Amino acid sequence: MNRHAAATLLTAVLLVIAGCSAPTANPTPNTGPGTASPTDPSSPTATPTEPPTATATSTDAPTPTATPTPAGGVTVYGDLSVNATLVWEHVVASLDGEYETPIVSVRDTSLPAQAGSFATQLGLDEGLERFDEGRIRASYSRQTGRVRISPRNGSTAQVTRILAHEYVHAVQSQRYRSNRSSLVGQATERESFGIRRALVEGSAVYVEDAYTRQFLGFSAIERRCAEYRNGTAYERYAGQAYCFGGQYFSSQLDSPSELLSSNVTLPNTTEQLLHPGTSDPPANLTVVDETPADWSTPASYPRRGELFVRTVLGTELPEDRAIEAAAGWGNDRVVRVSRDTEGYVWVLRWDTADDAAEFENAFAEYLDAPGNRTADGWRVDDDRYRLTTVDDRTIAVVTGNETFVDSVSVTGEGGNVTVAGES
Repeated sequence: MNRHAAATLLTAVLLVIAGCSAPTANPTPNTGPGTASPTDPSSPTATPTEPPTATATSTDAPTPTATPTPAGGVTVYGDLSVNATLVWEHVVASLDGEYETPIVSVRDTSLPAQAGSFATQLGLDEGLERFDEGRIRASYSRQTGRVRISPRNGSTAQVTRILAHEYVHAVQSQRYRSNRSSLVGQATERESFGIRRALVEGSAVYVEDAYTRQFLGFSAIERRCAEYRNGTAYERYAGQAYCFGGQYFSSQLDSPSELLSSNVTLPNTTEQLLHPGTSDPPANLTVVDETPADWSTPASYPRRGELFVRTVLGTELPEDRAIEAAAGWGNDRVVRVSRDTEGYVWVLRWDTADDAAEFENAFAEYLDAPGNRTADGWRVDDDRYRLTTVDDRTIAVVTGNETFVDSVSVTGEGGNVTVAGES
C-alpha cells in the first residue's frame, strides 16, 4: 500500500450536494453513480469539508449540440442516450413537489479521484489510480444549477441511474435554499465529515434505489454495497457513505416522499447510522496538544467515526472481523502534525476495555498484512506505525516518519489525552 501523504484541496461543506463525481464501472454498475472522491478534513488550514465540486466554467456554456426540449423540460447540452426530462419527472414525482428544472451538460471530463492525506496514510488510496477507468462520472453544481455528466460507454440504465442521483442533489439544493431545516441543512450541522457525507449522499442513493427498483429492475443500494465489500481500498473509501447512508434511509423511511420533511430524525454519528435506534452520544474524549511550538498542528481535531474504522480494517481483514472490531466505538480524534513530514496521532476511545483490546488486536493484524513488525511497532514502506495503550479504554495510533513516531508521546486517563513531543 502506498502510505505517502498527499495534500488535497478542500471546499465548503454546503457544496456537498454538488460533489458527486459519480463512479460507475462498465459493464457492471459500480457502487457509485454519485460517489465523490472523499477528501481529508484534517488539514490545519481548513475545516472538515467535502470534495471539489463542479463550478461554472466556460465549458458549461450552451453549445450548438443542445437537445431541443419542450417547455418546462430539461435542456441537455451534448449527446445523451436517455430522456433527461422523463428521468427528472420521475424523480420529482417520487419526492412529491415542484422544483426548478436543472440543465444537463454532457462533457467528456471529470474531477480527478482523490484521497485525503490521513486516508492515504492508512492505505485507503490503493486502487485510486485505476478508479476512473471506464467509469461514468457526474456532479451537480449548486452555483450553476447544472448536472455535468461524462457518460463514456455507459449503458442506458447506468446513465439513467446516475442522472436520477444527481437530480436528487438538485432538489436538495433548492430545498436548502428555501428551508434551512431541510435534510441538507440538518446534515451540515453535524460535526463529523463522515456523517454529513453519509446523510446527503445516502439520501440521494435511497431515492436512486427507489427509481432503479421501479424502472430498471434492480436495487442500486445492493449494487453499491456489493462493490463496497468487494472493491479496492479506495472503492471502499469512496463508496462507504453511499452504501451505508442508503441502507440507513431505506430502513427508516417508507417512501422517498418522506425524505424532505423537516421532521425526519437524523443520526449524529456514523455509529448511529450503522445501528439505527442507537442514541448513545460520543464518549467523553478530550485531546490536548502540547507538542513543541515549531510543530504545526490544526486548531481542531476531526472525528472519523465507526464507519471509517470499519472501512480501514476491512481493507486487510475479513469483513465480519472488521465489523466486530469497529463495534464498541465510542469516540475518536485525529491530530495532524507537520514537521519535516506529516505525522498523525489517531486517538480512539472505546465503550469498554474489551472493545479497546479487540480494536488493538485487529489493528495489529491490519498492519501485519502490508508491514513488517518490529520491537517498536511496524514499518510499511517508508512509514512507521505504533500502537499506544493510553488507558484501558483508549488506544492511540501514531504514524509518520521515524523521527516523528519516536518523538511523540500520548498519555492520559479517563478520556483526557495529551499529545506531546520533543523538538
